[in-house]
Amino acid sequence: MCQAVRVAQVAHTEPTGNDPRRRAIHDAAIAEFSERGYAGTSMANIADRVGVSRPALYQYFSNKGDIFVSAFVALFDDQADLALAELDADGAVAEQLDGFLQRWDGDLWERMAASPHSEELMLAKPARTTEALAHVIARVRSGTADFLTRVAPGRSKAMIDRRAGWADVLALAPKGFKTDTPSVDDYRRRLSTLAHSVAADISR
Repeated sequence: MCQAVRVAQVAHTEPTGNDPRRRAIHDAAIAEFSERGYAGTSMANIADRVGVSRPALYQYFSNKGDIFVSAFVALFDDQADLALAELDADGAVAEQLDGFLQRWDGDLWERMAASPHSEELMLAKPARTTEALAHVIARVRSGTADFLTRVAPGRSKAMIDRRAGWADVLALAPKGFKTDTPSVDDYRRRLSTLAHSVAADISR
């Protein structure tokens, strides 16, 4: 997760295209949500931040909820790209897993921690946010499974079960690491411990 990075400073790409205006709206929206919270952010705030009129903003999104979903799905999609690239990077398995966890879980935790409204943002997600994020989560899980098959090949039931166990731990343990609302440094340290523990089990 490193030096604190405000959510507003993170650049995003739109998974369905490279429209610069849409990317600018995403950046502006995440900056506003970070600074004002979901309830405190209006379409007018986002339009002012991106430098367009409200009618121009409505040409891209029908309401604040639509912008929220699109912007955060784009953010998660970007992080998925970075995280999966770590699994293809040079280095030991522990380093690859640590890089993956830091980019996927650590960076996102740091960005949320930078906002005074992080709890509200996590709770105020429009209903369709979870569904919209499902393809990103599935892509990360698939990439993790491919990596584990590469570093621990084998078709026996025992090996398949071991890989499934590692995949579950890598996906679910980071959620438990957040229950006491740790500092960014503590959370990143826990992720590193998880990466090295899984790597050690893979190598035995």
